[in-house]
Amino acid sequence: MNYLIDPQDLVFRAKSHIDGFNEMVKNEEIPQWELLETALEVVEEWTDDWPEDQGFGGSDGTYMLKDFIDNVITLTYMKLGSKSGLYMTKFTPYLSVVPYSEADHHEKIQRIESGV
Repeated sequence: MNYLIDPQDLVFRAKSHIDGFNEMVKNEEIPQWELLETALEVVEEWTDDWPEDQGFGGSDGTYMLKDFIDNVITLTYMKLGSKSGLYMTKFTPYLSVVPYSEADHHEKIQRIESGV
């Protein structure tokens, strides 16, 4: 299958370009095979849903990367159990992984509800 992004490249981009990702993976003891499995699921879903006649640009890749990291965070708490606390993705102004903040979560919900 021709993927929009190779799953291994998605994991590499997260590890090499996203502040806080490696720290989260280390602190939560997330195995490499879990990262690759999660990346494959995300890439397959995006590829299946992406219109064939539409280009896939850098910002699209950033949102796929965010989706991957959000899935890793969910995996951490649902399947593996958190070892060091909660995490979330945040644009600060670039994509990063930060400790979970209840205040940021409520602000995000308010923006979504207000349509901003």
